[in-house]
Formats: sequence, C-alpha cells, structure tokens
Amino acid sequence: MVHSEGPERKLKILIVTVSTSRTDETDVSGDNLRQEFAKNSHSVERIVCKDDEEQIVNAFYSNLDHDVFIYVGGTGPSRRDVTVHSLSKIAEREMVGFGELFRSESHERFAYLSNSTLFIKDRKQLYCIPGSPDATRVAFSIINSIMGHLYEELYKE
Repeated sequence: MVHSEGPERKLKILIVTVSTSRTDETDVSGDNLRQEFAKNSHSVERIVCKDDEEQIVNAFYSNLDHDVFIYVGGTGPSRRDVTVHSLSKIAEREMVGFGELFRSESHERFAYLSNSTLFIKDRKQLYCIPGSPDATRVAFSIINSIMGHLYEELYKE
C-alpha cells in the first residue's frame, strides 16, 4: 500500500510513564522517548503517574490539547499492570496491529507477554508500550513512523 507523503506534521505528544516506583528523576525510558521525539521538532511533555486506573485515565482527560499519548509501562501480566485495561474502558477503537508489529519487531520472547496496543479516542492516539528502555527504542521507531499518517487519517473527512 502506498501513501503520499506530505509535509511532516509537528504533533503535540504526552509521554505518560505508569509506575509505582519511577519518578521524574528516575524515569529513563520516558526521558529517552521525550528526547527522541523532540529531535524531530515535536512538542513533547512527560509526566509520571501511579499504576492506578483513575490516574491513568485522568492523564488523558487532563491533557486533551495533545495529539498523541504514549503510555509507558503497565502492559504486562502483573496484577499491578492496569494501563491497557484502564484505557480500554474509554477507547472508541483498538488498533491491534500496533501490538502485533511491536511484538514482531522486538525479537524478544518476553515481548509476547506484553499487551502493547494502540487505542483511538476522540481522534487522539493512545499508545500503550512496555516500560523497559529496549522496548521504548523499538516502540519509538514504530510510533515515529506511523503517527503522522494516522493523524492525517483520523482528521480527513
């Protein structure tokens, strides 16, 4: 499938690290993502919230001026991993192909224990990715390559 490439749109991105142990100072994965997206002249902000459904959902509703939300952490099998479950309750659609691509490109068995996915809510992109630095490198490559096209698709009439 061929898509025309127009001028690259600069998007407003919020990185939400979901963790009971990480802080702004110790959030290596979230900071690495922030730096990588900023290199492409995107507007990027970063916050940390607890593994708590209310905080996870509130991070979205409190920042509706953003185009892309990248939730880092809370995608695994642990009892505390509630990111995907929490966002699935508000999402309009789930694009399961993102998770399939992430797991395939990870070349790592443990990636298949991740519930990485992409949700759409009010034309906003909500990516859910694991919190390890290796996982965020893989996810950055994928997200960076598709988010502009997805933005155009979500806003075309």
